[in-house]
Amino acid sequence: MPATSAPLVREQPWLACFCMALALFCSTASEAAVRSCSCCEEEIKKRDDIVYYSFPTFNNSMGMGGAGLAFQKDAITSGGNLQLTPDSRSITEDLLNNRTGSVLLMSPVTLWRVDSQGVRHDASFNTSFHMNMYRVNTSISGEGFAFVIASSLDGPPPGSHGGFLGLTNTTFKSTSSSFVAIEFDTTKQSYDPDDNHVGLNIGSMVSDPAVPLSSVPPGNLTLAPVNTKVDNSHTVWIVYNGVGHHIWVYIAPWGQEQPERAVLDAPLNISSHLPQRAYIGFSASTGQDTYELHAIHSWNLTLDKLPGDDRHGGQWKVILPAVLGTVSVTAAMIAAAAFYFQSRYKALKMELKLSEALRRLPGTPREFKYATVRKATNNFDQARKLGAGGFGAVYRGTLRSTVPGTTKSRVDIDVAVKKFTRNDDRCYDDFLAEVHVINRLRHRNIVPLVGWCYQKGELLLIYEYMPNGSLDQHLFRARETPQQPDTLLGWNTRYNIIMDVAAGLHYVHHEHEHMVLHRDIKASNIMLDSSFRGRLGDFGLARIITCLNKNSYTDIGVAGTWGFIAPEYSMSRKATRKTDIYALGVLILEVVTGKRALNGYHESFQLLTDWVWTAHREGRLLEAVDDEVVGEFDDDDASRLLLLGLACTNPNPSDRPSMAEVVQIIAKSTSLPDVPLEKPTFVWPPEGGWIPLEFDEPTMITSTQWEDGSSVSSGDALGATTT
Repeated sequence: MPATSAPLVREQPWLACFCMALALFCSTASEAAVRSCSCCEEEIKKRDDIVYYSFPTFNNSMGMGGAGLAFQKDAITSGGNLQLTPDSRSITEDLLNNRTGSVLLMSPVTLWRVDSQGVRHDASFNTSFHMNMYRVNTSISGEGFAFVIASSLDGPPPGSHGGFLGLTNTTFKSTSSSFVAIEFDTTKQSYDPDDNHVGLNIGSMVSDPAVPLSSVPPGNLTLAPVNTKVDNSHTVWIVYNGVGHHIWVYIAPWGQEQPERAVLDAPLNISSHLPQRAYIGFSASTGQDTYELHAIHSWNLTLDKLPGDDRHGGQWKVILPAVLGTVSVTAAMIAAAAFYFQSRYKALKMELKLSEALRRLPGTPREFKYATVRKATNNFDQARKLGAGGFGAVYRGTLRSTVPGTTKSRVDIDVAVKKFTRNDDRCYDDFLAEVHVINRLRHRNIVPLVGWCYQKGELLLIYEYMPNGSLDQHLFRARETPQQPDTLLGWNTRYNIIMDVAAGLHYVHHEHEHMVLHRDIKASNIMLDSSFRGRLGDFGLARIITCLNKNSYTDIGVAGTWGFIAPEYSMSRKATRKTDIYALGVLILEVVTGKRALNGYHESFQLLTDWVWTAHREGRLLEAVDDEVVGEFDDDDASRLLLLGLACTNPNPSDRPSMAEVVQIIAKSTSLPDVPLEKPTFVWPPEGGWIPLEFDEPTMITSTQWEDGSSVSSGDALGATTT
């Protein structure tokens, strides 16, 4: 039976019990078989056929020796994954160039051994891993990553970025260190066949062989396609036969079975190229203007554990088959039982965790029976599917409800059911985080939570249904997918939606008991009710800040959508009210221009903010207004919103308006901020520390002061000025 790694046993206490039971049973079953040969007993007890490593997920503690992983250079863990190079979606371009990173097992493994007769034996191994090589649609792929067996833990040497994949810094065979690697290359060098191939590298970057993936059926495998998602990533299997001295590499889209044909099939004698003990892991690099995220989502490795010298001849060969047969049958039975009890244990643990957490919430949300929700959505019929995102899918449903004050009168209520479908433990944390935030919020411009449901691993949140869908459907999809003309939004409707979103954001920032940072403001998260009024929705990435001070922030990691992420957020990984205001500014520009935040508007521009800022500098700001509303908008109102959008997206957070100022500007209660003609240069770190005193001031926590000196809520003020 494979020896489970110590970290896995520590995290699953029930598994330790089963392992002990297996050992006891096996020792009893084999006692009769070995009684006649006591000289073999100690050899059998010492025998351990394989060494097994399993990493279904990764976390920060693994680099401290807890799970035996050594992180070098730019390699980190994020979201339960290994990131060998920085994430191309969340930081500036200059920080993506010329990066290297590697992750290796902290302890070396034995690759070969010499027996008493002087014969060398190689250990066979097989490994599989789930990989993702992400690049945004405007970047050039590069450079690639490698599964590597290295002679040391020194990590990527200086100058090993670019096409060297963090393995070496020369195209010639390395003399300082030895390695054997399987490279997954996405950039063509002078010695490469193309920019999408797999190769075997032995102490050199010149692969022998190098196999273009286009030459292997079905011929459509692309290592780093544009805008890769997890669902479009790949599983890799690598098998090394230490007896026949041969290696095979298989690749398939994630979720598919191992293919019959290997993409790489080559002879290899590891003991001729590596020391007896070496380190196994991954290495990757980016180049100058060629970059992509190199991520590993999970990893399994099985390695033969070579026996020591055998001086007792062949006596053990008679007894061992009987013992192994007994052990195999027993292991299969216990494995089946372990799987069953693990599932039951995990389900019970999650039920208790959810029940306890939800009971602690103020005004506990209503719990619905799973059968009721399933019936309401017609068993989650695809025809009722409203959309999908990173956490799951959303379905339209109809619930029967009793009219208040009566016992028999019942009405149909339309709801939106959010079904969490991601299959990992973080799914439960995401569910609880969203309930924890949204259950506290009560505001007319926030989508209200109706209730929740949990049964047999199914996590559901029930929200009030918004008949007109999300804002992006009307801003972008109506023109990208031709529909009826009346689906496009008029000018007054757009202005009102911006008012509504600002009111909702001011509420969560300043009027609620605790500050809430949304962290994912974008058009697809703005819902429209029956009157086309805006509602702030999807608080799946939101966080509550309970300690208010002048530096209020959360630093649990960068979240959000590329194009809406403030530059200081990607640098510091600290979210503040100012980072939400930046995203709101991008949203305002999207609503006014009808263009997406990240797109190719001009050969010189990638970001919408840059395009609008150029129009402002050249004195043609109103030309940025969406053609669909030309002739019906007020010039002053359009200028007001465009300049406000630019002010909110000022690269330097201390120069952005506060949320109270934003609300007043939209309500036309105060003058516009001074917006320079030239886009300011981003300065990092800011003077006086990472957050200046005025950076995120906690003033005006519960109300906004208007020109007449009265104190009213943002929602009341905006409602009074709706056009």
